[in-house]
Parts: sequence; structure tokens; C-alpha cells
Amino acid sequence: MKLANIIGHGEIIRALCRAVEQNRVSHAYLFAGPDGVGKTTTALAFGAALLCRQPDCGDACGQCRDCRQVAGQNHPDLHRIAPEGASIKIGQMREMLRRITLSPYQGQRQIFLVEQADLMTHEAANCLLKTLEEPPAGTVLVLISDRPQALLPTILSRCQIFTFHPLPAEQVAGILERETAVSRDELELLARLTGGCPGRAVRLAGMKGGYFAVRQRVVDMAAGLGRASVTEACRQAALLAEDKEQALVYLELFLLWYRDLLVWTETGAPGLLFNQDYLPLVDREARFYSRTRLLAIIKEIEGTRDSLLANVNTRLALEMLFMRLAGAA
Repeated sequence: MKLANIIGHGEIIRALCRAVEQNRVSHAYLFAGPDGVGKTTTALAFGAALLCRQPDCGDACGQCRDCRQVAGQNHPDLHRIAPEGASIKIGQMREMLRRITLSPYQGQRQIFLVEQADLMTHEAANCLLKTLEEPPAGTVLVLISDRPQALLPTILSRCQIFTFHPLPAEQVAGILERETAVSRDELELLARLTGGCPGRAVRLAGMKGGYFAVRQRVVDMAAGLGRASVTEACRQAALLAEDKEQALVYLELFLLWYRDLLVWTETGAPGLLFNQDYLPLVDREARFYSRTRLLAIIKEIEGTRDSLLANVNTRLALEMLFMRLAGAA
């Protein structure tokens, strides 16, 4: 859990190390960028550096008790706040404020990582804003977001913002080689398909049933649903609803597929596609949809994903989605 071990994002890593080394740490940061690009990994490594008893050039030593606790995800002064269901709620922010008023348990700082910060409810965001206006000494907040534009401008103005950009495919392949057991041919293709986001690549590489087999099924389902009957759409939904976690993975791949159709419709640029190896099928399927229809489908899939995370009835949510994909609802 060291900043030096993070592949890519060199300018950000150097800036964070310099802030720790020079003791010029801001009270609030925003790590922004696409899902899986390395924001949370960097935030955890930054937290380790801030809590380390004997930092080396602004980075965690990796050996002391604090570093071991961060690596073991049990440091009492490193707190992670994530959405409960579809949002971060006011109660979670109030609990964070309560903890902030307390002294650090075993060091000089408390670190709070707010993951998917753009999913804060309006009440939770306003509660956080009060903390940012009068931050207590020794408290460092790191907001992590795929959609920083959804945050209140008053929150953005009080954070030091670091924007994470997708990594080159060769760097993603290197991370896959280190973190997974996929073959060389598969990791190179997977690195390209995931748009420079190593976290997404690692997640998909570990997919139950194998990424490439599951992706083939998703592509087949998407192509078939566009012209399916209501009965067939419901049958497909029922099969997928048997495993909620798997269903969430499928929805992510559906998003990538329809996103590719939209990008191809708008640009005709193969290099911008995630599924570049399916180009003939992308070209064929894109002809069946208008830009407006594709935007609506993407919104529907995102809404269904959020509903599943909020613990609605999985089968019912998928049936409604698949009927809409079939044009029946």
C-alpha cells in the first residue's frame, strides 16, 4: 500500500508525496476520473502515507504498525464511507461528523475516504459542506467520484482536485499480468477493451464464467433482445435474475455494448470502441437504433443497476429493463 507501487498517474503521485514530505497537506481532496482508473487505490496509498510513523520521501514506509493496519484494512483512523444502497445518506454524514469531533485513536490525523461521493443525497452533501467550511485540524477528507460534475460547486471549490486519466493499454496489461492469471493474449485484449481503467480490467478478468465467454453471451443477448418478444425478454430476465451479483456484471457489459453503438453512430471511429473486435456486429446493430433511442437505453440500464444496488426485486427490475430493450414497455 505505497504510492510508489502505483502504475501510472505520475504527476498526481509526485504531488501527493510532495505534500506529505513538505507537510503541506490540504484538508480536502477530490480524486476524479472514470470508474476503475485507480482513484481508490491511490486514495488508500495516500492515506497510508499520511498515517505512516516514518514516511520515506512522502510515501509510506510499508513496514510500521500503521502501514500494516492500512494494508489490513483495520486502521482505526482510516474511515471509508460508501453508498448504502443507491446513495450516501444524511445519517452516514452525521456519523462521519461525530467521528471527526473525536481525537485520532493512535496518531496525529484522521483520514476519511468518501467513495462515489457524487451519490450523496442533497442533505448529505450539505452536511459535508459544513465540515469543509470549518475543517478540524488533523482531518483529511478525500472525495472519490466518477462524476464530479454532479457534486455541488461549493464542495468542488473547497477541494484540491486531482483528475485521473485512463492509462495506456500497455500499463493496464502490466497491472493485469501482476494481479490476475489470464493469458498474455487475453490480457492484451482485455486491457484495450476496458478503456485504460485497470480496476475495471481486473474486475472483469476475475468474472465468474470467464470474461470473454460472458461478454459473448451479453452481445448475443443484446442483439437478440432488440427483436425479441415479451415472452422471450421475460425468460432472459428470469435466467439472469438467479444471481444478482452476476446480473450487475452483465449490466456493466450491456452499458459498454450500447455505449459502443452510440459512439459508432456518432463518430464512426473504431479506436474509440471498447469492443473493437466486434466491429462488424457493432456496425450492423448500430443501424437499428437512433441516437435518442441509444441514450434512452443507456439511461434505463443505469437506472436498473442503481435499483439492484438499492435492493429492489431483481427479477422485476430486469424484466422491466429487458421488455424496454425489446421495445415492449
